Amino acid sequence: MNIELSEVSFTYEKRSRKTKVTDISCILQQVNIDIQSGEMLAVAGKSGSGKSTFMQLIKGFLKPSFGNVLLDQTNPFTSKRPELFDRIGFIFQYPEHQLFSVTVAEDIAFGLRHSRLTPAEKKAKVKRAMEAVGLDYDAFAERSPFELSGGEKRRVAIAGVVVLEPELIILDEPTAGLDYPSRTSLFDMLHRLNKELGTTIIWVSHQLEEMLGHASRLLIIKDGTIVADGLPQALLSDQTLLASLGWEKPPALVLRDLVLEACGIEINHPYNISEVTPLLISLFKKQQRSLEEERLCLP
Repeated sequence: MNIELSEVSFTYEKRSRKTKVTDISCILQQVNIDIQSGEMLAVAGKSGSGKSTFMQLIKGFLKPSFGNVLLDQTNPFTSKRPELFDRIGFIFQYPEHQLFSVTVAEDIAFGLRHSRLTPAEKKAKVKRAMEAVGLDYDAFAERSPFELSGGEKRRVAIAGVVVLEPELIILDEPTAGLDYPSRTSLFDMLHRLNKELGTTIIWVSHQLEEMLGHASRLLIIKDGTIVADGLPQALLSDQTLLASLGWEKPPALVLRDLVLEACGIEINHPYNISEVTPLLISLFKKQQRSLEEERLCLP
């Protein structure tokens, strides 16, 4: 699914009962962006910048005050085809708080309750969804979701969206509250959905290093406006941009720059972090040889 936001703005009115004055606040201003099928897109910005509004407009939870949101070149509102938004899955922050069924399988199958599928077809879909998120059906289907670990609960919640076979999945702070192994496992699963099923992934995060490691594209929103759009390594290496946002360069990029400087390599383009690994190993071996030579020279 290709998504296009054309001159999209979103405002809301708040009327004071005492003064009877209507205050109009603009949350997003003239947003223009194309999102291609199969992207891994991260969205960053400070709290209140408009990130959540941006996501809810794509899903159809909110209708633009101005402009158009097009799904495969069709406006679901003007064409009276709201079912197009069903092709987009939306996972809220801490989705495990929404688990409620007795078993994992029942929770995942909840979204299929109004379908005309047979019980066998529903079971097959649930099984495929569980496999997609890395949960073994035989091991987890009959377990209570409340007995699972935090990472496993989140996988169950995501499977409840995957079972509907969305073409795009939006996640709000997907790694919030998870430990490092669970975060790593979660993104392994998201990459698998992206590569094997072609699912477009869009997620909001405050973790800049998370975006460096997993996003193919980074969108930065400030005061309701998209101020940057491009490769995460390039944007998060831009000192002028970082200063305007009040952000510091991610530690991974700081380490990269120190290694390149120690190797005598001029930093004139945004290196991929993985390119630094052989340089770091080479630098370490060089220092080891130097220490060994000094030891041999001692009387």
